[in-house]
Amino acid sequence: MSTHEWQAPGPDDKRSPCPALNALANHGYLPRSGENITPSMLVKALQEGLNASYVAANYLTYSSLQLLGKLCAKTINLDDLNQHNKVEHDCSLTRKDFYFGDNHTIDPELVDLLLEQNIDGKINVEALSKLHWIRLNHSKEFNPTLVYNNSQKFTSAGEVSLLLNFFGGNTNHEIDIEKLEIFLKSEKFPNGWRKPDKVVGIWSLISILRSTLTKYDQLEKEQKEQRNAN
Repeated sequence: MSTHEWQAPGPDDKRSPCPALNALANHGYLPRSGENITPSMLVKALQEGLNASYVAANYLTYSSLQLLGKLCAKTINLDDLNQHNKVEHDCSLTRKDFYFGDNHTIDPELVDLLLEQNIDGKINVEALSKLHWIRLNHSKEFNPTLVYNNSQKFTSAGEVSLLLNFFGGNTNHEIDIEKLEIFLKSEKFPNGWRKPDKVVGIWSLISILRSTLTKYDQLEKEQKEQRNAN
């Protein structure tokens, strides 16, 4: 097996609610066991596997460790990220809410719902924002323990930015649905995809995050106007 050939995780391997980190482990950028991962390993994996800048990779690593309460920890396991309302949150694009019993395993039906939002076979800010709004409304209706405030809203928009920057970096921040389905369902870098040619820095991440938050606010306004009209 080549160094970064995809390999499905074994029954005892640890994985997280984050498809990107899981893919980095499945491709050997992180320990395939998902265990005993140092902060420097995370930084290096984000740089080598996804072409994150040094600053962006450090920010993503240490902000996540802080949320997990493991800023001073020497190592973590990927399943440490399963803690509810730390890095993981309700209204995920690809995972069920914590209330429904499994907040960390990929839900193929949610991936299919995501792919259905495509625009001419592409997933972009518009499509991901629409799915987020669908998921939020579903959770408001069926999840009595829903936690959703500005923190979760920001985190959700940040995940949209990460996805479009790292996986749509070479395609104008859009992703083909065929490639995205392989990535999300198998947590595998699909054939024909390559990491961004241009280093992904903080400002690029912030730019898409802002666009996503603006779209969230627009959808909320449209829903309120529709309710008032009825």
